[in-house]
Amino acid sequence: MKLNFTKPIIILGAFFFLSPITKSVAQDFVNIFRASEEDVTQYMDSYIEPAMFSFANGMAGGWYNTAKTHKPLGFDLTFTVNVANIPSSERLFLFNPNDYGNLRLAGDLTSSQTADLPTLVGGDTNERLELYGQYTAPDGSTYEYTSGETFQAPDGIDVSDLPLAGVPAPTLQLGIGLIKNTDLKIRYGRAKDMELDDNTNNKYGVDIFGIAVMHDFKQWIPGIKHLPLDMALLVGYSRFKTTIDFDENEPGVFSAEGTASLTANNTTIQALVSKKLSILTLYGGIGYNIVSSGIKVDGEIVNYDLTDVITGEPYTVEDPVDFTYDGGSTFRGTAGMRLKLAFITLHADYTFQKYNMLSAGLGFTFR
Repeated sequence: MKLNFTKPIIILGAFFFLSPITKSVAQDFVNIFRASEEDVTQYMDSYIEPAMFSFANGMAGGWYNTAKTHKPLGFDLTFTVNVANIPSSERLFLFNPNDYGNLRLAGDLTSSQTADLPTLVGGDTNERLELYGQYTAPDGSTYEYTSGETFQAPDGIDVSDLPLAGVPAPTLQLGIGLIKNTDLKIRYGRAKDMELDDNTNNKYGVDIFGIAVMHDFKQWIPGIKHLPLDMALLVGYSRFKTTIDFDENEPGVFSAEGTASLTANNTTIQALVSKKLSILTLYGGIGYNIVSSGIKVDGEIVNYDLTDVITGEPYTVEDPVDFTYDGGSTFRGTAGMRLKLAFITLHADYTFQKYNMLSAGLGFTFR
């Protein structure tokens, strides 16, 4: 089965970097959509949440590599890759059939066995899941799984050999100097109607937008304005959205048509400090990330394995998924360094937060 509308969920906006690794993950993951909408929501929440938090917090990286603002009309163009590490304790989740209505481990006739299953970055598993029993739909109709079908529990991406296990969040931004030692920073990217490399006509799109203001506050405080340091306040907002139009049909098993979308939002507030030492700049910051993200599937999904006990009609659901992830907001502290060679800059920093993050990149700066 290839319900590839899950692809943008799996890549989670790492732009086009992760597309080669999604196919094997998607093959098993889409089978979850044979479950009831409540079970789908429960499973997706556990499976995707750590990666969502990793990506959304990664979006807060890369806004700065110095606390010194540009002169008026000075500018920089900077590319950064941020990876917020997902702790090993959150790469698996406990599957408990008591949390589900019609989903259990294969062969568990008492619906009482639990197992640690992988999240999106949890590696492979040999466990199989089983759909069983009757389901009462929101309209009161009763449906039943006709075949007691089992399927492979979704694998995750194996990141055990990587120094950081997270979803890369690449950023490209332009910074421009305004008046009163203030910089305006902009992130923007859009790609539409891109074809998936899966032999279908399904297409997807990506939208990225970000804006930040960095202001030198030291100039307004008499007691510190002459210190040989640069200090600034930064407030930034980033938004990522990916959508995919899908139209899939496997006769007698499953059909789906509609649009899936994933969004991630991050607002960050930070106080920055830096010190220039010849071509080397040491910088740091403390602050807070406010994170929200969500997944939505609009459309119609028909499940022929789940049929009405009276009429025999297959179960049809409209707009089966619509939920948000909360709890990823976190305090943060960053330390890093920048090397400037003429107009070229190279930078790297490490951020201590709920999901610790490594950032590295390069740029061009003038004035």
